[in-house]
Amino acid sequence: MRSRGRLVTAGGYLLRWAVDVFGVLLAMSLGVFALVLLARGDAAAMLAATRAGRPATPEQIEAVRVELGLDDPAAVRYLRWLADVCTGDFGLSLRTNTPVGPEVADRLGVTLGLVAGSTVVALVIGVSVGVAGAVLRRGLLRGTLRIAALLITSVPAFWLSYLLVLVLALRLRVVPTSGMAGFSTWVMPMAVLGLPVAGVLSRVVAVTLREALDRPYVRAAQARGSGPLSIVLRDGLPNAAGPILSVAGFGIGSLLVGAVVVEQIFGWPGIGAYFVHAAGARDVPALQAGTLVMGGGFILANRCADVLQGLIDPRSRRDRIPSGKSPSGRGRPLRERVGGFTARSRRGTT
Repeated sequence: MRSRGRLVTAGGYLLRWAVDVFGVLLAMSLGVFALVLLARGDAAAMLAATRAGRPATPEQIEAVRVELGLDDPAAVRYLRWLADVCTGDFGLSLRTNTPVGPEVADRLGVTLGLVAGSTVVALVIGVSVGVAGAVLRRGLLRGTLRIAALLITSVPAFWLSYLLVLVLALRLRVVPTSGMAGFSTWVMPMAVLGLPVAGVLSRVVAVTLREALDRPYVRAAQARGSGPLSIVLRDGLPNAAGPILSVAGFGIGSLLVGAVVVEQIFGWPGIGAYFVHAAGARDVPALQAGTLVMGGGFILANRCADVLQGLIDPRSRRDRIPSGKSPSGRGRPLRERVGGFTARSRRGTT
């Protein structure tokens, strides 16, 4: 019976998670569709002029509009697109007249590789600088790390991109200015995407780890003769993992959005560049497909962070149990069991 209850609880959680994800993606696709309708310009006129190689006539524009189904009401077009997406068909690109799904799949690997490399940069630098900021005493080095983290977080991605191109590519000539031919071409895009996330993560790690190292169990570990590194890795970081994982999940998800700017600047043929080109041509099917990919990646990164947080810190799972009941079912509120002590044990010590 207990195992059945756990299965029912897990099933309910997965169902709520699926409904939430579907609702968010639906709202995002509807928002993109509405924004394209409100924007100036006519997709049929732009596509007809591109095909003709000169300004198109009204007859040519109307023929393109009928061919692409743009003469139907907006609600009909959106519902038709939504029904096709549910079957795995993302429609035809208005710009290239080719299926959107294969185009997105071809470019997705480039963006995922860039996001993966930027994630490594963000985690390694962010956690390392954060740990240093937590264990170092007040002084010049700690203040320098803090100011550097705040500065790198405040710099816009496009300005940081041009700064790196000016210094590393044009002045020092150690990396190419653009393209993706070899590891050297990955340095600047990964730095532009990963360093701002590392700056935010380092501050969260420093603050939460400093609070965790002030707990009584750390003093007990010091009394047992544990070394500083062992205390940080075994006692400090696991107990500070909740806020760190939340910020890391949000930051990794935002890398997909930041790829829109970075890929355009450095000439990478990924989802970001595809999204920008589709926006310029008012290519609604391509825009909506790109939105679903980036939105789905953002949601997936945050959900993975939640799962990892629950595995590392069981208290986060306990806090999600409804009606304020304890996991043992004895009816005591969760706030009476914080730190492993029940209300009865506390009354017995007073």
